[in-house]
Parts: sequence; structure tokens; C-alpha cells
Amino acid sequence: MKKRKRLLLLLLIPVAAVGAGFIGKPAAQGSGAQITVARLGSLEERADGSGTLEGVGRVEVSAVRAGMIETVEVSEGDTVVTGQLLLTLDQGDASAGLEEAGAQVRIASIALDQAVREQVRVRALFDAGLSSDEEAALADESVMSSRAELARAGASRSQALDALENTSCNAPMDGIVTELNVEAGEMAVVGTMNNAGTVLLTIEDMSGFLVRVTMVESEVVNVQEGMVAEATLDALPDMVFAGVVDRVGLSSTDDGDGSSAAEYEVLVRLAETDPRMRSGMSASVEIVTARKESCVIVPIQCIVRRPAGDSGSVSSVLVVEKEAVRVVPVETGVNSVMEIEVLGISAGDSIVSGPTELLRTLQNGDPLGASGGGQDASTGNPGFPPVGR
Repeated sequence: MKKRKRLLLLLLIPVAAVGAGFIGKPAAQGSGAQITVARLGSLEERADGSGTLEGVGRVEVSAVRAGMIETVEVSEGDTVVTGQLLLTLDQGDASAGLEEAGAQVRIASIALDQAVREQVRVRALFDAGLSSDEEAALADESVMSSRAELARAGASRSQALDALENTSCNAPMDGIVTELNVEAGEMAVVGTMNNAGTVLLTIEDMSGFLVRVTMVESEVVNVQEGMVAEATLDALPDMVFAGVVDRVGLSSTDDGDGSSAAEYEVLVRLAETDPRMRSGMSASVEIVTARKESCVIVPIQCIVRRPAGDSGSVSSVLVVEKEAVRVVPVETGVNSVMEIEVLGISAGDSIVSGPTELLRTLQNGDPLGASGGGQDASTGNPGFPPVGR
């Protein structure tokens, strides 16, 4: 992690720009343009979004069955391990159900014993010629029916046992209880298709942290898993935490009514933690989506779209040569907030930057004008100080 000195950076940016040639020679008074120098350097393109901090693992524990909460065995902030008892529901109905199911199993078992004995007796009579085929068949069917009834009773007993076990809520993972939403005596409600059930408590693995980020479609389009990211917490504004994109959502998180830009969820796994971190803290994230080393860089204000015959328009810059302007078509690449990579010029070239409408009026061969500025008499275009003044 590193300290973020925002105010200091803001003060240093103009100084650094002068050293790089980006605060160029002033244009003539009223022209609003400057002459800057293209430089060779590194450039990063970033996507940003905001979100909340959470543990690397998070489980919301809900009730499996409805019932009154009888005991709560943990408190918020407790560390728990997998299988640890968290709370119990009233077991009265579940215990009674298990006893009833057990009785049905015993009844069905007795009935099967009786059916088997009757089958043996009827078979003996049938072999002696003292019983009909129909009586023998009925005895066989009675045994099969009794066996089926015993199986059904056994299944009911298994369901009753599960119901009793579900009155105890155990930890599904190791972690810390970050939310405890219920108390003893409250009712736990099971969720349905249209109604959410009771979230009893939340357990999180706080050994590491994720930032769950929301990004608009224009930002997320270039984000991929594995990209480097930086996160800043509102609660710790002077700290920057390195991270990596862990997952990029494939479907938008909004209602999709088209009234606003679609938003997508991105998970960023932080590589480092701080003991002051808490789940739910607000965070801002910047993701490095592209980086270019040793490229020619100019301020974005130098780029202007100009007509190019039947092909529509192309990106161009105005290069200063021999105190005159030359329009040079360029290709653009990686861009940051204030600078952009250009292909088609060289580092050290003097470039005109300024308002777009002004740059569109300048043509090939337009002179820079006499020292002191104003409009050039021959072209009517704003004049610029000669290079070097």
C-alpha cells in the first residue's frame, strides 16, 4: 500500500507538465491555443467504479424451516468454525413428528411380520392341496404391500429426523459473524418464490478482502479478469491498496428499462489488508485496462477530427514546421484523462493545442504570425508566437 497525497499531486502536475513540454508557449492574446512538444513516455488507460468492501468469503445463513428461535449461541464479532452451533429453533413439533414417524415404522414392521407368517401358512396349505391359487396370490400380495408400507414409514422417519436436525443451525464455513439479525423468541420465516426468508446472520471470511464494484457499460467493456487494480477506501483516504480483478459480471445488475446506462458488477481481490478494514466500507477502484511503454504522447486537446474526403473524418494534429502549420493525420492509442498516444508524429515535434473549433480553422501552411499575436493578415486565422520565443 502507499500514501496518496492528492493535494501535493495537484500542485505538482503543472510543474511536471512544464518539464514535459505540455505547458507550451502561449498563443497570441485571445487565440486560446498553445504550442506544446510531443514527448516519449509511458501511458496507462484506466476504468473506474465504486463499491463496497467485503470478506473473501461471505454466507448469509437463512432458516431451513420455520419456527421460533429458542437459543442464540453466538454474538456479532464472534469467530466460528465449520459445524459450530449458531442457534436453535423450538424442537417441540419436530420431536413429536419424529416420535410419530418411529411409531409408524414399528407398526409397519409388525404388519410385515404378520403378512410373512400368513404367507408361509397359506403356501403350506397350497402345497397340500388345501388352499386355492387365489388365496396363495393374496398372501403374496399382502407381503409386498406390507414391505412397501414399511419403506414409506422409513422415509417419513428420515424426513422427521431431518426436520429435527434443521432446528439446529450450524456454521457452514470458518469466519466471523459480521451480522446477527435475530434474537431468542423471534420467529424464523422460510423464504418462498415471492418472499425472502429470514436472514438469521452473516458469516464472512475476513482473512482477505474483496471490493464488489459497480461499473457502467462504457467502463466495464475493456475490463478483464487478472487486470491490475488500485482501491481507495473512503474511511482510509490516504491509503491505496493493490488488487487484481477476480471476476467480471456478464449481465447487468439494473432493471434493464433503458432509462440509464447499464451497470455491471466487478469483483476486485485486494492483495493486502489493514486491521482497520471493515465489511461494508465504501471504496473507489481504478483498473488498469491498457498500458503502453515508450510511446509518443500529446495532450488530448491536440487531437482534432478533420474532413478527409469521402472517408469522412480522421484524427489529426497540427505540427509546427518553419513557423507554419502542417496538418498531420494520426492514429490514436492508449489514452489517460489528459494525455493520449499518437502514431504518425515523432517525440520532440511542436504541436498546436487549443479549442477544437480553432484547430479546425487552421490549414496547411498557415503562418504562426508575428510576435505579439493577433490574426494573421493573409489568412484571417489567429496568430501564434514564432517557435522559440
